[in-house]
Amino acid sequence: MTKEKENFSTRENKQETNRTISSKDLMGQSNYLDIDHEGETYRLRITKFRKLILTK
Repeated sequence: MTKEKENFSTRENKQETNRTISSKDLMGQSNYLDIDHEGETYRLRITKFRKLILTK
């Protein structure tokens, strides 16, 4: 198991830590953010109604 996978937090992981990040801090001035997850790219975007949508 790689070090990256060892640090991945799951419900089964007893050492799970909860983090809260403001969407403004995460997105900055942009309306979208591309996220790489296990070789796939996802886009987190803010809609015109100020909702968050995550798409592949």
